[in-house]
Amino acid sequence: MEVINFVLAASPIIVVLVGILAFKKPAMKVAPLALVWTIVLAFTWFNVQSMSFTQNVATVDALLWKGIKEGLKIVAMVFAAFVILNTLKATGAIEDVKNTVAKISTDRRVQLVIVGMMVPIFLEGAAGAGAPAAIAAPFLVALGFEPVTAIAVALLGDATPCSWGGAGLTTISGGAALVNAGISTAAENSAMVGRIHMFGVLIIPFLIVALTFGRKGFRGIIPYLLYAGVTTGGTMFFLSNFIGPEVTSMGTGFISILFSVLYVKVVPIRTPEEYRYEFPQGVKQKYSSVQALSPYLYMLVLLPVIRYTVPLKILTTFGYIVWVDCVIFLCAVLGAVTLRVSRTEFKEVCRLTGRNMVPVLVTMGSLLVVSYIMQSAATGMMALIAQNIAAFAKVLYPAAAVLIGSMGSFITGTGLGSNIMFAELHVSAAQSLGMNPVTVFAAQNAGASLGNLICPNNTVAACATVGEVGKEAKVMKKTLPAFGVLIAVYMVLSMIYTLVVFVV
Repeated sequence: MEVINFVLAASPIIVVLVGILAFKKPAMKVAPLALVWTIVLAFTWFNVQSMSFTQNVATVDALLWKGIKEGLKIVAMVFAAFVILNTLKATGAIEDVKNTVAKISTDRRVQLVIVGMMVPIFLEGAAGAGAPAAIAAPFLVALGFEPVTAIAVALLGDATPCSWGGAGLTTISGGAALVNAGISTAAENSAMVGRIHMFGVLIIPFLIVALTFGRKGFRGIIPYLLYAGVTTGGTMFFLSNFIGPEVTSMGTGFISILFSVLYVKVVPIRTPEEYRYEFPQGVKQKYSSVQALSPYLYMLVLLPVIRYTVPLKILTTFGYIVWVDCVIFLCAVLGAVTLRVSRTEFKEVCRLTGRNMVPVLVTMGSLLVVSYIMQSAATGMMALIAQNIAAFAKVLYPAAAVLIGSMGSFITGTGLGSNIMFAELHVSAAQSLGMNPVTVFAAQNAGASLGNLICPNNTVAACATVGEVGKEAKVMKKTLPAFGVLIAVYMVLSMIYTLVVFVV
């Protein structure tokens, strides 16, 4: 019976994965089917509170409307990010964007690491809420990278800083259960997860190049990739352990970009011709570098300024993501003004972009409602899955905590949601097993960050920002191997930290 309960509780996840990966169906078709199946389970097998049919209808109805509302908030951000990309295309500024970034380095692999990993780390600290992939993926497309690859790289680049999120919120709020119990502090939680993620960012530059160019892509670039991984990982370790969670992501992203720019200006990279960006001959640049990059420059300034100057209570009045939506759209407007786009042209860009948003809303709304139903105490589905994994793991529990964390963000779409959901479970399990709850929660926190890499919500949103709705299977096939490598490394690190280095 326990096995049946576990399989049925996990079946909505299985439906989504099998539908997208095995049957290669677009998420817009798979998500509503998964939703219908989840509702059936909620009314029948997982009606754990023995509610009447009318009570079940009322519960599910509330979650449906919540899914639509929250889905609209995500779609608003996707819309704003896509408007920026379409404006750059419509004006021709997209070519000037390529030329501007190429002035930093003509090696496309260096461009890929800076824009695909370091910029998302910065943006995660500045805003979070899905903004890094939604901004970095269109930027990479603007640089000439293939859209599906650009999406996968942007998601991979954002796989580590999600443990801190905007201004450290994921660790500070997500680890509140440990702080309130007097087990640790926010600083200790930040330090421990930083000791895991520093190894993640060490290998991610290599994963990004392998994902994009294959093994041949490493020719002549290994010293830079090693340098990028060590400097980024070292910066993340230092900030998370000695400064605090509030600045870890944004500081790591900004400082690592400076380190990379310094490297490429001092150390020559022997770039094979196939990876060299060629400046167009005889073509005059239409816009200055500042004008061409203006929508992104506005974001790099406004997102952190607003996040760190406006009280969080005000920013979260209508939900955390809403202020991010507003800022990105404001940057789209300011960018259009800077690029001298007429009001009529901008309206047309918005109109054409908006036509692509309905499928995104259907998909996002369905997936969100699935996650709300699974998290609900009325069904207990997510709790059942986590408890079964924990009971089975025993001495391997630290590794299981990584898996539970990633599963939580796979469903909820956020590391914060996963941490809040499972923090108390991990504290209880660690204490009963005689393990260090701080390292176990760090394993959960790190795994929750990785789960964003393969989360259907994030994949759908990133696909929509570059007009690739329906290509979710292709993206997930690219991100899953990288996820597998990272989660294996994190499981081993969590076991070493818990059972060897930080034994209670």
